[in-house]
Amino acid sequence: MAFLAVVTQEEPPLAVFELLDRVHQVLLRYLGDVSEDSLRQNFSTVYLLLDEMIDSGLPFTTELNSLESIIAPPSAIGKVVQAVSGSSTTVLSDVPPEAAGTPAGGALGALSTALGAGTHTKIGGASSEVWWRRQHVVYASNEVYVDIVESIDCICNGNGQVVSGGINGDILVNSKLSGLPEVLLTLRNPGVLQNVSFHPCVRLHRYERDRALAFVPPDGEFTLASYWIPDTTLVLPFHFNVSLTYHQEHAKLQIVANPKLAVTMQHKQMLIDKFCVNVRLPSSIASATLTCQGGSIRFDEDAKVVVWNIGKLAGQENKADGTLIYATDPRNGSPIVPSEEKSTSQLHFAIKGWAISGVRLDACDVSGTNYTPYKASRYTTTSGRMDFRIA
Repeated sequence: MAFLAVVTQEEPPLAVFELLDRVHQVLLRYLGDVSEDSLRQNFSTVYLLLDEMIDSGLPFTTELNSLESIIAPPSAIGKVVQAVSGSSTTVLSDVPPEAAGTPAGGALGALSTALGAGTHTKIGGASSEVWWRRQHVVYASNEVYVDIVESIDCICNGNGQVVSGGINGDILVNSKLSGLPEVLLTLRNPGVLQNVSFHPCVRLHRYERDRALAFVPPDGEFTLASYWIPDTTLVLPFHFNVSLTYHQEHAKLQIVANPKLAVTMQHKQMLIDKFCVNVRLPSSIASATLTCQGGSIRFDEDAKVVVWNIGKLAGQENKADGTLIYATDPRNGSPIVPSEEKSTSQLHFAIKGWAISGVRLDACDVSGTNYTPYKASRYTTTSGRMDFRIA
């Protein structure tokens, strides 16, 4: 999918990029997957979203929680009610309170009310200073969850050393708190956060003074902060090496991947999961005979990629070997030996319970309420764009 913004005058490029990114994030939340089919199936919802987000060519309402209070996200429940009533997508503010009840709405109104598909919602923030939070939020069980998700974006040379890259991190919050709470997140090592951007709810003066994140949270899921840490001294939690040798008649491929015991033993709960290796080969490779110890391996002849899916990267040796067969020249039948083409490999993995930057959440305090909420946090490290050059 390509997102295009047409401007009639000179505008700051980052503002345009931010608006396009916000549109993409909103469509992801509403549709789950932004594709041609999903846009066609939810055309009316997308039209209403764009109409609310951009008014007269200017950004208007881009906060996700405010949009959800105006336009109902598509759901299985909503589709059932829509199929019964035969009506199209409606704006929540256009549904009068009495229409959702049994006297005026009949059986369909009772069904909508019971399933939460026709609830009247007041538009606007709790106040002019807290425009990102809905009014009169009430939950039976109050809870707040904090997720610190970091991805590694780097380029490594043939020896496995990082030559360029760093860590891209997000602090995600899922707030289900009643009333108008004040949340204070205290980081054990706030100096780790570099090149950071905050949600508008964060009190910047408090962060500059105490290096603590104080905010009135929006209702539901949102990104509290995003940060980028440039670092070429990253210590990856595994050993990885690819060897590719071209002979006259065929080529030899060897891949080795093992966890670093020094890192995994230090963090006992760390487990490298969903480990997958993609090795891109030259276009002159016609076929391959592959074997592996651990997981499964295959060769995609159309994309010219060796896919080795290991799964959990355990302590035993994980090794893959293969013999690559060249394509033949149709003029004389001789094999086409690659000479100048370079190969690269990409890694994909997920590690739960560990943040590679070392950032840790020290405390999460909720004030301004008359209840004791449930609080929890977790850490995840994933692979971003990781390219390993093959010597």
